[in-house]
Amino acid sequence: MDIEQLAIRDYLAKCSPLTELPADVLDELTRAVQIQRVPQGTDILSIGAENPFAFLIRAGAVDVLLQSGDWYGRFGEGDWVGYRSVMRGGKVSMTVQAIEDTLLYAVPGELFLSVLERFEGVRQYFSERKPERLRHALQEIRGNDGLALVAMHVRDLMKLPMLVGKSDSIQQVARQMNEFDTQTVMVTGDDGGLCGIVTDVDFRKRVVAEGRSVDAPIADIMTLNPLTLAPRDQASEALLLMSRRNIRHLPVVENGDVVGVVSASDLLRTQSSSAVYLVGDIFAANDVARLAELSKNLPKMLVSLVKQSLPANDIGQSITSVGQAITRRLLVMAEEKFGVPPVPYAFIVAGSMARREQTAHSDQDNGMILSDAYNEAEHGDYFRAVAKYVSDGLDACGYIYCPGNVMATNDQWRQPLAVWRDYFTNWIESPQPKALMYASIFFDLRCLHGDKRLLEDLQADILVKTKVQTRFQAFMAGNALSHKPPVGFFRGFVLDKDSKDADAEKGMDMKKRGVVPVIDMARLYALASGLSPINTWERLDAIAEAGGMTPSTVDDLRDAFEFISMVRLQHQAKQIENGLKPNNHVPPEELSALERRHLKDAFEVISTMQDSMASRYQADRFR
Repeated sequence: MDIEQLAIRDYLAKCSPLTELPADVLDELTRAVQIQRVPQGTDILSIGAENPFAFLIRAGAVDVLLQSGDWYGRFGEGDWVGYRSVMRGGKVSMTVQAIEDTLLYAVPGELFLSVLERFEGVRQYFSERKPERLRHALQEIRGNDGLALVAMHVRDLMKLPMLVGKSDSIQQVARQMNEFDTQTVMVTGDDGGLCGIVTDVDFRKRVVAEGRSVDAPIADIMTLNPLTLAPRDQASEALLLMSRRNIRHLPVVENGDVVGVVSASDLLRTQSSSAVYLVGDIFAANDVARLAELSKNLPKMLVSLVKQSLPANDIGQSITSVGQAITRRLLVMAEEKFGVPPVPYAFIVAGSMARREQTAHSDQDNGMILSDAYNEAEHGDYFRAVAKYVSDGLDACGYIYCPGNVMATNDQWRQPLAVWRDYFTNWIESPQPKALMYASIFFDLRCLHGDKRLLEDLQADILVKTKVQTRFQAFMAGNALSHKPPVGFFRGFVLDKDSKDADAEKGMDMKKRGVVPVIDMARLYALASGLSPINTWERLDAIAEAGGMTPSTVDDLRDAFEFISMVRLQHQAKQIENGLKPNNHVPPEELSALERRHLKDAFEVISTMQDSMASRYQADRFR
């Protein structure tokens, strides 16, 4: 090959879905590629013409227009156009126009179809059904479910070691271990190299049980030449080794130096059950300062769960379990401080915590439903004090005060059951813009503490009303359409600016434009069908079972929701690892061409469902 062909081959090898093709097939494509340079404003394909090529955009950008003249999409470097007409026999159904001077690699249609036929991955990429492509992409992202430690290394889990000299006395080392609050020490020789390990078990078995003098050197009770790990070793392999040898602690050595220590409990905590360990610690906490310290583990836990390739719903459930445990512990501590509640009450949470879909620390959305026996003069000070204690505690733990003041500290959201019934009756029977804002918050409610029956009675009444109030449903649908997927402008995506970060670059708001539209649709369909689930995935399942959507439609929407959620979570995990505050704004350049392609599919699935929702609930009048 000449220099130009080598450059073409190198580019093809980096472009999805050709990255996994054998060398001989890449060579075949390279020899067949025709280079086309198209000036700005020129039609590359015209409706009705015959097209013999699939085009890979090497540089520049193109617009694709429907027969009606409406804009279909904009595509840039690394995107493919023209392949649909090749797959359908050659007839062009959409206009493709260069909006910049554009360089194209034209692959002959016959060879393109041959590659599609021979390679499943290529065929999946160019599948006409976006949901099929998404399903395939999710399988690739998730990999082998259940191998929780497969993506982690020992360096991600190890702790700083405590080092002692082999001539130090047993008593001296015991005191140091007590001060250092550690269960194990590394014993080093005169040259500083590792020569042994001592654990708290050794003190029991070799000192107390044998009546050994505490003045003896620590070397007398150490385990000689222990097994070691390297920082780069896989955590999963380390756990297997420790299990086979019945070892609880292993030193981590690099270039002859002890750089860390890892325990079996550290490894086990990285499983999805890590939330269980943290929640246990939270319920054992005795003050707000300890809760605040424990809550600092949340970002690290999020990174761990993302690295395990767990489904987004499982990650949300795990992260939420920590926030709700902190809230519950604060409520118990508040009752210990202020006394037994004078009347029954339910402490309720709203939004992502209610749906069990939290990602990282967020603001508070909560309230109190008080028994109708509540008397402001007699009981007001008590519940006001409890609400303030809990809200202040949550803020100290990283769950900041709600900017919209939707908290139990606000008298409006700390009311008897009868008042809450009136709130919902007005929101449902007389929907207004502000009512819709509250609806998006308070129609996702869960009781975390107190008398659950207060909320259950309220929700039963709500579902009876939402099922028959078609005007409310139409308003809700119109409100849901205010969040549109970000497909549409330069290089195919709408970009947003993070209003909370003046220095942030523009990116796709994966929450507002990707996650929220699905949450809104699931909420609407559930309320319209009188269904009680709150979690979005559970709502979609219930909607399918009740016949509100076809099972295949629900599957498509779930896959789109899962893919967008995982891209959002991976972005946040990457920010946390880089020492940044996580946000929802994903720059397109952060994604591979394949990820951008699958995101477009996911957004288009959601957009199609929004169109169907608007038609079903006649929402256009209320937008």
